Amino acid sequence: MKAEYFDVASPRTEAYALEMAPPPTASIPTETIHVALKARKQLRRHFMTLPGPLLLFFAFIAMVLTHTPIHQVYMADHGVATELNPKAEDVVPSKTVVSFMKIRALDDIPKWINNSVLPSVFQNVTINDTIVAGRISSYNQLVGAVDISVLNMPKTECQSSSGLKNHYGPCVDFEIDSPIDAPVSSLRERNLRRFPWYTMYIPIGNTKPYDRFKRWQVEGTKGGYYLSPTTKELLVKITTYNGQLDLFTYQLFKVEVEEGGACSPTYKVQSIPTNPYSTSHINIVMDAIVGLLVLQVLGRRLWMLVRQFRGKDSWSCDVGTTFIEWCSIIVVVLYYAAWIQVCNKFFNSNLDGQVQALDDFYTDLYKLPETANATTAPGQYNQRDYMGNSTQPIVSDIIDTFGGAIDFVYIVSIIACLQLVIQYSVSMGGDIVLSCLLYSVLAAFQFHPTMNVLTNTIVSSVKRLGSFLFIFLLVVVALATSGCLLFGPQLEEFSRLDKSMVTCINMLFGGYSYDLIKDVNDLAVVWFWVSQSIVTLVLVNIMLAVVITSHQEIVDVNLGKRSFVDEFFLVMRDVIKIYILRRPDLFKKLTNRMEIESHIFWTTKDVAVGINISERRAERLIAKLKHYAASVDVDEPGHGVNRIAAALDRATVPASQSVDARMQEMDAKLAFLVECMKQQQQRLL
Repeated sequence: MKAEYFDVASPRTEAYALEMAPPPTASIPTETIHVALKARKQLRRHFMTLPGPLLLFFAFIAMVLTHTPIHQVYMADHGVATELNPKAEDVVPSKTVVSFMKIRALDDIPKWINNSVLPSVFQNVTINDTIVAGRISSYNQLVGAVDISVLNMPKTECQSSSGLKNHYGPCVDFEIDSPIDAPVSSLRERNLRRFPWYTMYIPIGNTKPYDRFKRWQVEGTKGGYYLSPTTKELLVKITTYNGQLDLFTYQLFKVEVEEGGACSPTYKVQSIPTNPYSTSHINIVMDAIVGLLVLQVLGRRLWMLVRQFRGKDSWSCDVGTTFIEWCSIIVVVLYYAAWIQVCNKFFNSNLDGQVQALDDFYTDLYKLPETANATTAPGQYNQRDYMGNSTQPIVSDIIDTFGGAIDFVYIVSIIACLQLVIQYSVSMGGDIVLSCLLYSVLAAFQFHPTMNVLTNTIVSSVKRLGSFLFIFLLVVVALATSGCLLFGPQLEEFSRLDKSMVTCINMLFGGYSYDLIKDVNDLAVVWFWVSQSIVTLVLVNIMLAVVITSHQEIVDVNLGKRSFVDEFFLVMRDVIKIYILRRPDLFKKLTNRMEIESHIFWTTKDVAVGINISERRAERLIAKLKHYAASVDVDEPGHGVNRIAAALDRATVPASQSVDARMQEMDAKLAFLVECMKQQQQRLL
């Protein structure tokens, strides 16, 4: 073997040269640089857009809670509810006192009014002849009067074809719809009518409310207008004003009499701020902030539309952000439309004037004799006749509209909050429509896979559960129908198919106990086991497995690939250095240089010389470009995720190929050396 073998071309000298050679410089393909620059622009746009939806979401929540101060509303509602409709555990058992929700027969209604309503609202005289104000009137001012109305339906011929109807007698037509505010020819007719509505007003100025209620009962019983088998409904309306909290509290007690004679009491209390703008200027400030943020979203959407019309941007169906942002604008506008309607009822309905005129009317009313007598001058009014001029129905109708209006405001507020959160999420990645300010916030995170796990999991699960949910619904309908047949005659929760379906769904979440049905039917235990086995153990677990699988797939696909925090700080450092510290924009310089020089690969030296920086800074710049290129899916044609991956692969292929070739060459030379040494040993032997 010749000595020349160990010269420059030998494996030993080549290995030594590899060890002593300087490390290879970083390089990046030109195509990857283009992708990185576009990705950088897109990431900056996404992160700079994030604060808008997030600020709008929190500003909207703050605005809603200032417009409708929930804590004050709770104190007002709780104050009247504990007196007129206390919880069952707070009621002391008594034969004379009946809690409203415990009303089960018509005979319970007078007990409740005499022992709960009247003592709570009007003054009472104790055993020591001490006058004590009622709890309600002590902390609130009664607006108008206590309104008690009974709805009686006309008798009609029974519809049965059986001869038994002749023995039963006339039936009652419960199908007739007769609202209390139905149009009448005059206000006097409405005040003095006896059928179908029999109404009594007791203002706070009445010093004998119990006698007035007793007289109303007696007169109604004689005329057939009071509680009877023809009664369909009883309404008790009480409206109060709390000056401490500056709230109107509207209470509606309703007892519906079913055709079988059972009574179903329902209770509603609604507190409404009278004028939130007069108590604090923060309301106007919050409205202005929300308005500016909505205008910012609207302006950005209109600007993008203008660019698309002018051909500067391509038309795209980016429903994940475009549609949801438009929905966010619409629901916020809808909220303010509902809120303006509530404010309009206070400001333009002349409610203050109507209430003051009603108070003056009742003051004049009680100066008159109750009925005509010998001392009454001809043509002089008495209380019964003068009551026909009362404007109480007008005030009651105005107040009745507040409940529905404020309910609509609450519903729109909930929808708006959900919509805004979804908007904030969809901006974090993908083209997904979930729903209509929760939606708005989730939309803003749609561009990033690690922050978009929730939305992607839901969408993936819905796609897989489409046909399964249909089968699930069929099973629930079957169980609900069987529940109707088994328990419907005895339990209200199963008395109709829709109620039975709601009950079956509640059973899935533990909202309905087996103890409530076990004594109703002998087959209750079988039905309960079957429903729990099929729905809970099988169907619900299948749904849960699908959701978990979808979530795991989403997590596995994106695990370790991207970091929201790293990308956020990468963009923020970039923005701070360029726009705050006023350092040169190396990315822009490189872009301009690429228009002059043409390279397939840009090495550290090429970048350093091209934009006049040190090689160390050039190496960091290339690292940032690679980070940007691998960070986001760029939507421009020809530069998708696959193109990014391909560009990065091409950037590393030459280096990997040269290393493999060198290793193969070294192996061949070592094998040749070993063979030569073996031959030499054989010769020596």
